[in-house]
Amino acid sequence: MTARTVSRLSERVQQVKPSATLGMLARAKAMAAAGEKVLSLAAGEPDFPTPPHICEAAVAAIHAGHTGYAPSAGIPLLRQAVRERYQRELGLAYDDDQVVVSCGAKHCLYNAMQSLLEPGCEAIIQAPYWVSYPDQVVLAGATPVLIPPRGDGFGLNLEQMARAINPRTRLIIVNSPSNPTGHVVSGQDLDAVAELAIRHDLVVISDDIYDKLLYDGQRFESIVQRVPQMKERTLLVNGVSKSYSMTGWRLGYAVGPKDIIAAMRNVQDQSTSNATTFVQYAAVQALASPPEVVDGMVRAFAKRRLRMGELLSALPGVRLTLPAGAFYAFPSFHEVLERSWNGQKIGTAQQLAEILLAQCKVAVIPGDAFGGPGYLRLSFAASMETIEEAIERIRGFVESLG
Repeated sequence: MTARTVSRLSERVQQVKPSATLGMLARAKAMAAAGEKVLSLAAGEPDFPTPPHICEAAVAAIHAGHTGYAPSAGIPLLRQAVRERYQRELGLAYDDDQVVVSCGAKHCLYNAMQSLLEPGCEAIIQAPYWVSYPDQVVLAGATPVLIPPRGDGFGLNLEQMARAINPRTRLIIVNSPSNPTGHVVSGQDLDAVAELAIRHDLVVISDDIYDKLLYDGQRFESIVQRVPQMKERTLLVNGVSKSYSMTGWRLGYAVGPKDIIAAMRNVQDQSTSNATTFVQYAAVQALASPPEVVDGMVRAFAKRRLRMGELLSALPGVRLTLPAGAFYAFPSFHEVLERSWNGQKIGTAQQLAEILLAQCKVAVIPGDAFGGPGYLRLSFAASMETIEEAIERIRGFVESLG
């Protein structure tokens, strides 16, 4: 008799999917390490070095002996810098016990899900969405409720969102500018989300990690700025990864209601404790940086954005809404997926991404992982030369299809 095998893994962990973005990046890097010339438009990180004054601050902190444990919620100096940033840039005042510093914005989001959700709860997520939102909800034992895209583009599907709210709903996640679409949520849509949250007593998690990467005169607006009553029910999440090219430094922060922040601090106390101590001193310098530190990078992204948009829009069967923020294009390849390659219909964006990596040596991320089947995410956080050659390879492949 064969004994039945019982998994030692928890049910919620078995429901979690591997990160599509990290998986594609790992494969592209492995091919490059084997000597193949892979052009990657998959990375979700700036291709610029961390500014020198930030690096120097980290080195100075190490030499000053800031290499031991720090307060779990963040060093007081950084918590103060975060508070000053919100006051200076958005006119929002927060007390010290309304701030937590974590090992990246993703870590803040994870701690928030653990603090706010439990089995039987639901969290509303607008598609297309960042890949980690649904799985972080699942890891908290709750259920992600995925709202389909609006028919006229990537704006919030407020009608469907309102219909999805029920007594089990605990929170709504808003991401603007968006990963993967680059969409910037309009002020009117933010007002509508606020009205839903207040009426149904919900928490809003606002992922603002791309707030400084905006184009064509766009200005960032916080839901708390527009609707001050939302301050008592909104968690604002941000970090230094994207704006200051510090992805590997792993430093994020959140501000919000005292009870939510206290819970997130408790979760962190029993998991990671503090973010790397000397990195926190570097982050103080990052947040104090003059605007031109970020502006130069944004200008470069803006030029690449226009060039990528021009090249993608010229591809037969490809449709693109030019992104207003972040550093991603999210074009529709639906028509291309109906074509055949090697005698078979391509069918899915996942299959197309696999073919492009294997045949063209171009790494992109399929939209399926973001709740956007039929789309590909292409990052313009790459050199102009990489963008042009990669899309030329894609063009050659698309034009060869039957």
